[in-house]
Amino acid sequence: MPRRIKRAAIVSSVLILLVAVCAVALTYTVRSSSTSSSEADKDLPVLKIGVTDNDPYVYTDIAGDYAGIDIDIAREACKRAGIKPQFIDISWNDRDRLLKNGEIDCLWCDYSPCYREDEYCWTEPYLTLTVSVATKKTSGIKSLAYLDGSKTVAVIAGSVSERRLLAGDLEISSDVHIKSYGSAELCKAALVKGYVDCWMADVQSLDCLVAQYPGLYRVFADNVMTVDLGVAFKDGYEGEYVKDLNTVLFEMDRDDTIERIVGKYKAGATTDRQGAES
Repeated sequence: MPRRIKRAAIVSSVLILLVAVCAVALTYTVRSSSTSSSEADKDLPVLKIGVTDNDPYVYTDIAGDYAGIDIDIAREACKRAGIKPQFIDISWNDRDRLLKNGEIDCLWCDYSPCYREDEYCWTEPYLTLTVSVATKKTSGIKSLAYLDGSKTVAVIAGSVSERRLLAGDLEISSDVHIKSYGSAELCKAALVKGYVDCWMADVQSLDCLVAQYPGLYRVFADNVMTVDLGVAFKDGYEGEYVKDLNTVLFEMDRDDTIERIVGKYKAGATTDRQGAES
C-alpha cells in the first residue's frame, strides 16, 4: 500500500474513533442530565391545579399539551417556589366538591375573588383583566347604550360578569337578556351561531375572537369593568402554598415576568390553539 494512502486511512480511522467517543460522551451527558432532572422532580411537593378549557388562559396546543396565560404563570411560579404543578382537567361545576375532597388543591383558571372573597382562601391577585363586550359588526350595536331588552348577552355561568349583570350594578338596561354558558368556548360559539347578540368577557378572550374571524366582530371601545384574578384554595386552608405563591407571584410581577407571559398571548401572537372566567 502506498504510504500516502496508508496515512490517509490511519487519519480517517482516528477521526471516526473520535466522533464515536464524542457521541457516546454526549449521549451519556444528556441522559445523565435528564435522569438527574427527573429524579429531582420526584422529590418536589405536587400542587394539583384544577383547570378547564378557557382560551387564552387555559387550552391544549396542537401537541395536546396544556398552554395559556394561567398555565405559563403557574409553571413559572411553581418552579420558583420549588413545587411541581399537576394540571387536572375538571368540570367547572364540580370545582368546589373536588376542592373539598382533596382531588385538587386549588383553582387556577381565570378565577376572581370578586363576589367570592369569603368562599375560598385566596392568594393575592396576580393579574387584573379588563372586561368589555364583543358583537358582530353588522349588528348595529356600538356601545353599552345599545344593550336593551331586545338584546341577549352571553356570559360564563358563575362569572363576575354574570353576577354584576344579575345584580343590576352595571350601566346597562336591566331588561337585557342574559344567557349563561359553561365555558368561554360555548359563549363564543353562541355568538358565532347567532344565538346571542353579544359576549361579555375579558378583552384578551374577545381579541382572540376578533383575530379568529377577521373583519366580522368588534369589541366595544368603552370597557365595562376590571377584574382581579387569584388562585383559590378551599376555605380554611392552612398550608404553606398560599404564602409561597404570594412571594413568587410578587417577584414575577416586579420583574415583569407576568407581563411578558401575557404579551405572548396577545391576539395573533400564537396560532396553535384548539380553542373567561370574566
